[in-house]
Amino acid sequence: MSVAFVTMVYNDEVFLDFWLRYYDKHTSRENMHVITHGPHKTAHEVAKGCVITECPRDPNDPSMERGRFQYIVDYCSALTESYDRVIYNDVDELIVLDPEYGDDLVSYLENIPEEHTVVTPVGVEIIHRPDLEADYDHSRPLLSQRKFSRLNAWFCKPCITNAPIIWGPDGHGCSHPKQFIDPGLYLFHLKWFDRKFHTDRYYDRQKMRFLGPDGKPVVIGVGSWSWSALNYRIVTNQFLSFPIISGEDAFDFTPHKKRLNDSYAGEGMYKSSFFVEQRLRVIPERFVGTI
Repeated sequence: MSVAFVTMVYNDEVFLDFWLRYYDKHTSRENMHVITHGPHKTAHEVAKGCVITECPRDPNDPSMERGRFQYIVDYCSALTESYDRVIYNDVDELIVLDPEYGDDLVSYLENIPEEHTVVTPVGVEIIHRPDLEADYDHSRPLLSQRKFSRLNAWFCKPCITNAPIIWGPDGHGCSHPKQFIDPGLYLFHLKWFDRKFHTDRYYDRQKMRFLGPDGKPVVIGVGSWSWSALNYRIVTNQFLSFPIISGEDAFDFTPHKKRLNDSYAGEGMYKSSFFVEQRLRVIPERFVGTI
């Protein structure tokens, strides 16, 4: 069986480095597909050996985001003709196998029953608590420096498939009427891994806004990239006051998986209901070293 890992990048050198170093541990680069959104010289240098494809980018096109993700959908659907499993994630998202289930991610994926066409990992965000943790040191493993996370159903994405599929914007929801929430897989979202980094990145994204033909601002990206600067600061500051849960039950998501499955519905495009916790969960020690 063969597994393809696919991502897209645009001026995301730090996250591309995370992505490459992580998947280098699990597969060969011929199975790692990097789509660049427009020309990206750095990607060709650091991702040498990966399959690198360029998606056209017109920064003045108000429909650029829609076209970008349609390119991803078409690309990944085509890969299902030559791979048994295809995984697409944004470059700041990594699929992590719970060490309780082993350390061989690809073999684990290979053994998921074929009838599970769409597989959904549990989405957790790594959160930097700058009042309790130092700034990120790029010379050290990520999970040796960060121990806090929060459950966010927005990142419980149906991102693993063995058949052609249509994903919703940014991979939230899909055209397949059934999902399988795998007990051993997590999607770790890295966006908030370092407060200074994510704040600087937000302001860089702000500079990408422009006025469309109707005179209204065109926002590049979805989710928090569309927030105002004030709203962004308010939300990130809230992390500092979130209660923290730890212990053996900190990563028990049994009721949340049921909620995801029970709410999975739609017509043509299926997705689970959105919910996000307003508390932090301590990442178990067994995950240290995985990223």
